[in-house]
Amino acid sequence: MKKRRLISVLLCISLIFAGGCGQKTAEKQPAIQETAEQTAKETHKAERENKQETVQENTPADEQEEAAAETGAATVLPMFVDYDYEAEYDQDSYETLISIDIPKILVIEEGHDALCASLEEWNQKTYKSQMGAYKNVISDNRELWDEGVGMTGLSIEGNITFTRADSLVLSYYMDTNEWLGGAHPYSFKETCNYDVKSGKDLKLSDVVSDYDTFYKEVCAKLEERKDEYGFYEDYPDTVKNVFYGDKEEYGEPLWTLSGDGITVYFNTYVLAPYASGEQAVSLSFTEYPELIRKQYQKNSDQWAIPIAEDEICLVDLDGDGAEEEISYSADRDEYDYADSIVIHCDDNSYDTEMFMDSDYYGGCGYSAYGYLIRTQNGKTWLYLETMGEGDGKYLQIFELMKNDLRLVTADYLGIDPNQPFDPESFVLSKRFDILGTYEAYKKFHVEEDGIPKTEDLLWTIVSTYTDWKVELTSSIDMELSVREANTKRGSGQKETLPAGTHFVLLKTDGEAYAEAMLDDGRICEFELEHPSEEEWEGRINGVSISDCFEYVPYAG
Repeated sequence: MKKRRLISVLLCISLIFAGGCGQKTAEKQPAIQETAEQTAKETHKAERENKQETVQENTPADEQEEAAAETGAATVLPMFVDYDYEAEYDQDSYETLISIDIPKILVIEEGHDALCASLEEWNQKTYKSQMGAYKNVISDNRELWDEGVGMTGLSIEGNITFTRADSLVLSYYMDTNEWLGGAHPYSFKETCNYDVKSGKDLKLSDVVSDYDTFYKEVCAKLEERKDEYGFYEDYPDTVKNVFYGDKEEYGEPLWTLSGDGITVYFNTYVLAPYASGEQAVSLSFTEYPELIRKQYQKNSDQWAIPIAEDEICLVDLDGDGAEEEISYSADRDEYDYADSIVIHCDDNSYDTEMFMDSDYYGGCGYSAYGYLIRTQNGKTWLYLETMGEGDGKYLQIFELMKNDLRLVTADYLGIDPNQPFDPESFVLSKRFDILGTYEAYKKFHVEEDGIPKTEDLLWTIVSTYTDWKVELTSSIDMELSVREANTKRGSGQKETLPAGTHFVLLKTDGEAYAEAMLDDGRICEFELEHPSEEEWEGRINGVSISDCFEYVPYAG
């Protein structure tokens, strides 16, 4: 059994605002509904008719790197985290004795061979280390379990959090959480930082311009919080050893880079007792502009704040210096389902039910997560993602004003709520049923009208880059256009591929085109004919898709 999730990884750690708890209500405002629905429909119509996406073939990674160097911008690096799951069960009761989740990190974009090699080395090392710990626990407890005594439900779990992943830097940490029958669970953190182009492991001294001054600033920030955390008396000596001591004994400092700054971590028990947990110190680019090398900094007037259901964020919407309270809530039933969401903006409330019509879902479903986004024109937007039946994701975008709210657009798109979000470059995914059912992604940025725009013509099929692929085998001879790898769409020649040809889907336009890789590495192109009113699926060369292949993996 394996868990999979797409990681949409972005350039900057979000700004965090503190707030209290509270809910406010107001009457519905029909005028907003009419304007919002009209705007959303016009937006979708315009996108369908003129496709103003600056369409072009997906830019190779090296060209993206050059473009980033010229403009100072870095594009998102799409990542994927797979988890290897193992468990030991009691033979009589089938009760779980111990389980383990081991993460495996993959780049889901071509052209990053050096980084992929470094990540594969990390994956293998992590698997060997965590699986070794898992087997040791089984060995230590086997006799007790066989006798029907001893702790059960033990677990080892590794979780990955990306703090930055773009065409320049990949930075993340892994939290390993263990419950092995002691007085309490135990967790510890490991950090990793890579130069994306070279795959080189970045040291803290590679990123900061003055290591000694950086160390002193970290010490100063820790000193400000020593009473809060209840540090050990000799904690300054420990911090010094972490930065300057024997690496065999103390290792390298734990740190991650984001688009906002550098964060240094200290695991549980290092500076304080277990009850204090881990400690983290952040130094931002804004606060310390000369302390972090310029090539690793990202400064922008745009930002994004993650906002969870029933959480309050404080944002100055109109630039008057006063912050408005922003939140959203849902009236959920016993199954955690809600028909709509209420968005609160100070003393005003807006129920998404007012935006519903035959074209727009406008509801909530089983979960909701969002981002508050500020664009360079000073406007604020709420990207609100909901999940309904069958884990279907739906993204609604609202413009937030001090005394008003407007639905901008909505579509069946998904973002990863566990990751930071950069308005200048991020990933959205969408589910398709074209030659199979799968998730695919494009890179987007937020325009000043709040709408996500993309320069990618084709959607990249996520599962292509994991150990599970969208694969097809033809059951008839098929005449298709075939071209060499890394060449442009439409540059190939027609060729008759015999029955039994194996295809791995790579990309789609989401409508009537898909391309796949052949076993020899060449790319073939499928031009799909739309189904008639009596048919549920399209055709290829006049033949029903189901009759072209031995099996097409559609989801139910």
